[in-house]
Amino acid sequence: MERLNHESLEAVFNIIDMNLHQNEWYAQWLYSNSTPVTCIFTPVGELIDVIPGASRKCFYCMEQVIKDSKMCMDLNYYNSFSLEKETLIPLLNDVFQCNRELQQGNDISEQIDVLSNVISYPYVLYLKMENLAKHDKLELAQLVATQLLGLDLEDVWKQEICPDLLIAAKKMLDSDYDVRLEPQLECDKVIELDNCEIGKPKLFEIKVMNSGVTSLEIQEIQLSCSCVALIGDEHYTILPGESQHVKFQFTIDKNEEVEREILLKSNGIYSVHRVKIVAKPSC
Repeated sequence: MERLNHESLEAVFNIIDMNLHQNEWYAQWLYSNSTPVTCIFTPVGELIDVIPGASRKCFYCMEQVIKDSKMCMDLNYYNSFSLEKETLIPLLNDVFQCNRELQQGNDISEQIDVLSNVISYPYVLYLKMENLAKHDKLELAQLVATQLLGLDLEDVWKQEICPDLLIAAKKMLDSDYDVRLEPQLECDKVIELDNCEIGKPKLFEIKVMNSGVTSLEIQEIQLSCSCVALIGDEHYTILPGESQHVKFQFTIDKNEEVEREILLKSNGIYSVHRVKIVAKPSC
């Protein structure tokens, strides 16, 4: 933000918090775990570049794109499509325009069919499914919903950004589907550890609750570094309405505040939960 305030660019910057539920579609559309990113549009709303990061080089590239209205080839945009940037950006623009047209109530069948043959990923299938349903082609929409649910979302970040798309697909196949019937993992998002002594393990626990109506399976617990250790089992079955205290120990190795992360994976529709550990040294 400080850097933007000192730039003399003739541009409008909209800062989007992608942690907010209403903004999750940006991650679903871009299908990349690069963060932060800057999407640069022309005045008429055409995507011309995606710049990852916020370094001096990134701001230089933004400036060049805004001034010249041309894609910057000095900086790569790493993505999950295995496509070169000059091929990917126009396709992402087409997907973005399809979403705009769909929200305005227009039929995007022709455009989305072409796109789905060129670049197939969850968000394109979701737009295709929603468009078919809006134009009373329920059987075709259900076929696309089955495709969407059959995708192999093996990466953790994909599992984090796609649940709402999967929920929409399940509702398309079953009008009585209720997400509340899924296992629901609830736990604190931040654990603060005070008065940590360097080199001395500090015990703590995370209370994991199942607020759903079916059994919750904790399938995996990922630790971000060797300074965090799991005590006990990695796999748990938690019955509806019950909870499990999962125990850990943290060993701080520097005389300053340290942040680490624990990732819990479950069988719930929202399968990935991140817990931030904030460890503060003793005075």
